[in-house]
Order: sequence, then structure tokens, then C-alpha cells
Amino acid sequence: MTDHSNSPLSVRNMVRDHAYPVLSALCTLSLISIGVLLVPQAVRHHRFNRCVDAQIQMRNAINPESQQGPGKVNYLKAVEHCEGR
Repeated sequence: MTDHSNSPLSVRNMVRDHAYPVLSALCTLSLISIGVLLVPQAVRHHRFNRCVDAQIQMRNAINPESQQGPGKVNYLKAVEHCEGR
């Protein structure tokens, strides 16, 4: 390779010129792969949250005077059901 004045580039200059584009491409690919690997986990948690919400609504419809809110019996029973216990 040569620079603009047609003198050959040293190895150090070639590494310096190509390091940033190579590292930025590597970082971009890493971020994309991390995002793709997190999709199944996000889908699982989304479904779990929908299951808990549906269970709480169902239990509140059956017994309207029951306790509501986190840490209450309906919430704990809904989590237990959705976890498959």
C-alpha cells in the first residue's frame, strides 16, 4: 500500500489506519449478536408477565374482595402457577 505521496506505508501506519474501522465493525457485530441472543429471553419474560396479569385478573374476578397488589396471596399464587409449580 502507498499513501498519497506514493511512498510505501510502514506496517505501523497500516495498522494505525485500519485499526479503527476493524474494531468498530467488530463492536457492531458484537452488539448485534448480543441483541439477537437476548430476544428469546425477552419473549419468555413477556409471556410470563402476561400469564401473571391474566392469573391475577382471573383470581380477582372469582373473588373480588381478595387482597390485591404485590406480595399478596393472588399475586403469589399467580406467580406460582405461571412458573409451573
